[in-house]
Amino acid sequence: MLPTVSSATVLLAADGAGHGPQDVPELGWVGAVLVGVLALAGAVFILVSAVAMYLAPDALSQVNMLGPAMGVGVPLLIISHLVYSWATVGFVAGEFLRAVVAVAALLVVQSVGSYVMGRALHAVHWDHTVPLSGGEKNTAERP
Repeated sequence: MLPTVSSATVLLAADGAGHGPQDVPELGWVGAVLVGVLALAGAVFILVSAVAMYLAPDALSQVNMLGPAMGVGVPLLIISHLVYSWATVGFVAGEFLRAVVAVAALLVVQSVGSYVMGRALHAVHWDHTVPLSGGEKNTAERP
């Protein structure tokens, strides 16, 4: 017969020190709902941005589609992890500081990267009006 283990106790088989069962903090239903909503919202932003990038007509538009994913989606995932940490362990100043630095650095890197990619696309004198699918550009003169 197998021994029963409560939901708050987990036996770590990889722990070679032989310390036995350890207590794992439980996540309440309010925390679980909040973490789930934040994580799903972040994932939806990333998914919608990926689909929009796929459907974008040119490379410059594809670069612009990174904004919602990197500016909202990934920070929501970071905040979701922070809320999970707060709901299970409690407030830890190091976790909060790490999340703030991660979101701030992400926004700076995303904006600088978008600027650099946009400049690079324009620097090569690439005609961004030609479709990426290889279609023909309408070169008819306008009166």
